[in-house]
Amino acid sequence: MSEMLRFFTVTVLGVVLDIGIAYGLHEIAGVSLALAAVMGFVCAASFNYVLHQLWSFQSGSRSLSLNRASKYGLVAGLTLLARVSVVAVLAEYLAGQYALLILICGAGVSFFVNFTLSKLFVFDDALSQERAS
Repeated sequence: MSEMLRFFTVTVLGVVLDIGIAYGLHEIAGVSLALAAVMGFVCAASFNYVLHQLWSFQSGSRSLSLNRASKYGLVAGLTLLARVSVVAVLAEYLAGQYALLILICGAGVSFFVNFTLSKLFVFDDALSQERAS
């Protein structure tokens, strides 16, 4: 299985976890939707980091690292910014119609942003090997 396919698989699981936690907190526990969305995103980003580190990126170090987790947190924040930006622009352009299509476009853009930044900045085996020597 290719690195991008493993990354995609983990990302899909993370999105399901993200939405499930946010929806459950909002509907069952009465947490505000905005706070529930943040909590779901943080849980999913943590889940994604662990699986990406241990499974998605097969080359380089496979152990968990606070340094890489911090970098992944930064990448997750930039990914969220990319997603929200795409959604905001498309929602404005399409006058709020086609909400599902807008969300899918935002998720698609954020997938490629997350993969690229994760590969180059967080899980780069050349950087890991350089620091190890």
